[in-house]
Amino acid sequence: MNWEGFANNRLTVPMGRIAGIPIRLHLIFLVVLALQLLGSLQYGLPQVLLWSILLGPVLLLTVLVHELGHCLAARSVGGQVDGVLLWPLGGLAFIGHTAGPKADMWVAVAGPLTHVPMVGIWLLLLLPAFHASTGSWAINLDMPWPSSGHLWHAVCVGAIIINLSLLAFNLLVPAYPLDGGRLLVDALLAAGVAPRLAAGITVGVAVPLGLLVLVYGILVFQMVTIMVAVFILFATFQLFQALRTDSLARHPLFAVACSDAAGGGAAAGPGGPYFKFESPSFGAAGAAGGGRSSAAV
Repeated sequence: MNWEGFANNRLTVPMGRIAGIPIRLHLIFLVVLALQLLGSLQYGLPQVLLWSILLGPVLLLTVLVHELGHCLAARSVGGQVDGVLLWPLGGLAFIGHTAGPKADMWVAVAGPLTHVPMVGIWLLLLLPAFHASTGSWAINLDMPWPSSGHLWHAVCVGAIIINLSLLAFNLLVPAYPLDGGRLLVDALLAAGVAPRLAAGITVGVAVPLGLLVLVYGILVFQMVTIMVAVFILFATFQLFQALRTDSLARHPLFAVACSDAAGGGAAAGPGGPYFKFESPSFGAAGAAGGGRSSAAV
């Protein structure tokens, strides 16, 4: 689905604009948040309050900054930005450019890099909170019990852990459609690997990683982790279908590379996501245009 589809969807609500970029929130996010908080009820109301803050406003703000990193990077390479959708699995930045794989590396890495200054800000906020809570300035990331006197301390620690986790997960797990998978594809294409071979390697890497994430999510019984694994496997299956049906040139990840290989010039199309949901076989808007995509956490 393209940006217009989400913008007109009754399950998404506008959250304003930043730098001219429209932001929308998918209401399913609130449903998933409520289900996650139900699981913390057994640990008492202080834990419910802590995780309602961390998985609510803190996570939304973190994901939004991450997606804006992708958006601003896309603009810096001459791309276009349609909007950002915040949803249960993170965020989708509806962006597009035709600047090639090296430029796309910058677009892909710009999102995760935003977690570095965010960690720095939360560390500065943790310093006085830790001192007020413990009487010491020698901070650590041990999560305190979120009683009234330690709640802000716990929020700061939780926010740092969230940012570090998202930074590592997005950069160190090279599974499409995560940012690390995008970087893997860009590196292969920049090294001169043919698009079909690069797509095959991407599928071969993403499937076992997706299955590992799925098994981990089942073992620790984390609903969102399981959903992320299903998302990875679904997006990878779409890429496999594009490869199998010789429609790789219509997949947003490879449209520009295939066009360049054929001696043509690709133009950014109208609004498909970096993480594609629709099958490339039915020519969704943005897939055929070349380089139109959405970046996500």
